[in-house]
Amino acid sequence: MSLKRECHPQDTSSCANCESREDSLLCSTPEVLGLVEKARTVCRFKAGQMIFYAGNDPLGLFTIQSGLVKLEVTSPNGAAHTLRMVGPGGVLGYRSLFANEPYHATAVAVKDCELCFISKTDILEIFRSHPDLTMKLLNHLSKDLRQAEEKWMDQMDKGASERIAEAVLFLNEHFHQQNWTRREIAQWAGTTPETVIRTLAQFEKEGLIDQTDGRNIRIIQKDRLRDRAS
Repeated sequence: MSLKRECHPQDTSSCANCESREDSLLCSTPEVLGLVEKARTVCRFKAGQMIFYAGNDPLGLFTIQSGLVKLEVTSPNGAAHTLRMVGPGGVLGYRSLFANEPYHATAVAVKDCELCFISKTDILEIFRSHPDLTMKLLNHLSKDLRQAEEKWMDQMDKGASERIAEAVLFLNEHFHQQNWTRREIAQWAGTTPETVIRTLAQFEKEGLIDQTDGRNIRIIQKDRLRDRAS
């Protein structure tokens, strides 16, 4: 069954009432908020729906009002790897847009999402008229780069069990309301679902976690699990 996104150029909800605007790269600046409200198109995506695909040219920026989005890439052997998770207040597609490059990753809705889309023409005009946003963008890019470097080093230096322990801790601490499948944990940790299943079973045997509630993983011994991740 194909999923269709719902976009509403004339959405009547006000940006001033958006709960995530204070965390947004764009909308936390009062002078910019009015420009964003005039330029935006509100789009809604169902869980599992693609927001944009790797290889496509960026047409603008997406900001997340609600929901959760993952950015993933596919290796030459067909394995999917999660690069980042982006929640409310986050921005999607800015690197490719400003680098004038196709998307490097595919954006997928992990849960139902409501996003604001701002076209390339409008977003470039907003940045031209408010150059102070450039410093905010550089700060944002720098933090993303640091996180990407740390994640890459972990992939190189740590074994599968350490990466899985780190993935469980990270996803629980940052996105605790989401129940993660073993495949999603594997994509984040850079391993296979089978390895995740075996490793989680071992963690449970050691009393570090509890899996009796289906997909929900309850951390029992956080300090010990953190030791396993280091």
